[in-house]
Amino acid sequence: MNIGDWVLAASGKYWYMSYIDSFSRDSETVHVTKITRFVEGIPENIKPAPATCSMRLIIPLDSSLMKEDYDELIDLAIITADKEWFSELRERMLQDA
Repeated sequence: MNIGDWVLAASGKYWYMSYIDSFSRDSETVHVTKITRFVEGIPENIKPAPATCSMRLIIPLDSSLMKEDYDELIDLAIITADKEWFSELRERMLQDA
């Protein structure tokens, strides 16, 4: 796992869709930003909040995109004239192909 990866993270009695902000020096805990809480399997959007979780309670999420998703994101990068984002998307699309 790397900084920026999307994960499911257990914090308290809930699981959260989160992304990794950093790792502890001992690599036993991870610092995440919680985005969505799952209550009985149903997602609820929440205000983004930091959390520290045990690495044992982190599940990596698949971050691959469908071709149609890349097409829409590339169109958005073109509309916003974001050349760097366009290049990143194009490179990643070619890697995922």
